[in-house]
Amino acid sequence: MNQVIPAIKVEKPIKKFEKKQNRQILFVTGISGSGKSSVMRSLEDLGFYCVDNLPIPLLSTFLDFIFRAHTNLLKIALGVDARDVTFLKNFMVEVEKIKKEKINDSKIKIVFLNASDETIVKRFQETRRNHPLANKISLIDAIKKERELLEPIKTLSDQIHCTDKSNIHELRRWVSTTFAGEQVRELVVNVISFGFKYGVPSESNLVYDLRFLPNPFFVPELKKLTGKDSSVQKYLFDKEEVLEYWDKFGDFLNYSLNSYHREGRFFANVSIGCTGGKHRSVSFVERLCKQKWPNISFLPYHRDLGKE
Repeated sequence: MNQVIPAIKVEKPIKKFEKKQNRQILFVTGISGSGKSSVMRSLEDLGFYCVDNLPIPLLSTFLDFIFRAHTNLLKIALGVDARDVTFLKNFMVEVEKIKKEKINDSKIKIVFLNASDETIVKRFQETRRNHPLANKISLIDAIKKERELLEPIKTLSDQIHCTDKSNIHELRRWVSTTFAGEQVRELVVNVISFGFKYGVPSESNLVYDLRFLPNPFFVPELKKLTGKDSSVQKYLFDKEEVLEYWDKFGDFLNYSLNSYHREGRFFANVSIGCTGGKHRSVSFVERLCKQKWPNISFLPYHRDLGKE
């Protein structure tokens, strides 16, 4: 007697996007040389999942994969360039398809970066790179051709930003202000204690010298201790001259780090040194890393502790 084996039902993969709240998709495009790569790097710093120069025919497939139920990516930035004559038609078709059929619960924006011909020419001359459309034509003609190609997208863009007068820091600040939303990313500060006799840390953004302060090394009962010990910290911070410097140091460092944060930077290295990197610098780092400053977090690192 033949046994009938029931057919196994194969579930087809779901093609629809899983609905999620506050999903954000940015298409970053514009004139070549207007700062698209810098904007994409800044968006990545804000937590966007960034893909640059994704082929247009793969756009729908890529987003279909990204927004399945098992992924948790709510912020996507796609850099799009004008690479061929079919760019405009394919791009608009795919964007309309996404808006109507796929992710109508998402916030989709087209961000267009622009700059004058003079600025674009200057930037390409400085970087010595080829314009993507400068194939057997001059740079000026390539820029003109790209402007004509992108004009319909520029017209439909949600945001147009001219980068003529923006340096890299100003452009980063614009991205942070425009797209961070309610999210405020912290500036992570690596605070490094070190001894000058072992050299200044090469990664330092700011360096402070404490060698003029009273040295616990010359106090017999403190000599073998370190700046982590409460008795060393008490010895230092009970002195008026140390407290006076601490207040000035804190004010200036707070000002500097907040300036970094406003500029759009998210990492900084602050090095605090004394002679051997054992007492004064360690005490200052330990005390600083206990501070609670808005939008700033401290990570202590005692580079030379124990070298003696």
